[in-house]
Amino acid sequence: MFQLDLFVILVLLYLCAYLWAIFGGAFFVGHFLSPYKDPKSTEKPMGLSGAGKKIGQVERAIILTLALMGEFGAISFVFVAKSMARFEQLKERHFAEYYLLGTLLSIFFALATAILIQGIITLLTVTILPELQNLWGS
Repeated sequence: MFQLDLFVILVLLYLCAYLWAIFGGAFFVGHFLSPYKDPKSTEKPMGLSGAGKKIGQVERAIILTLALMGEFGAISFVFVAKSMARFEQLKERHFAEYYLLGTLLSIFFALATAILIQGIITLLTVTILPELQNLWGS
C-alpha cells in the first residue's frame, strides 16, 4: 500500500513539474519578452504561426527531462540545435538579442523547475514519508 501511494505522489509531482515548466514557462517567458518585441516588425512571420511558443514548450520539457536525469551537458545540444535553425536570422542584432533572452529565460525556467521538484522530492523522502510509513504501518 505504501509503495503504491509513494508512486502516485511521485507521478503527480512530476506531472505538476512538467505542466508548470511547459505552460507556466510559456506565460513567464512571453510576459517577460513582451516589451522587447520589435515594434517595426509589421510583416507576416516567415515560419509557422505560433511555432516559437510550441518550440519553447518542447524545449522546456526536454531540458526538464535532461535536468531530472542529471544530464546537464546534454542541455547545450538543445541550445545548439535551436541556434542552427535560426542561424541566418541571428545576424540581425535585435532578433539575436530577443532570441538569446527568450532561450536563456526558457532554459532558466526549466532548470529552476527541476531544482524545485528535486528539492520537494528530497524533502518528502527525508521528512514526511518516514512519518507516513510509520502511520500506515508498512
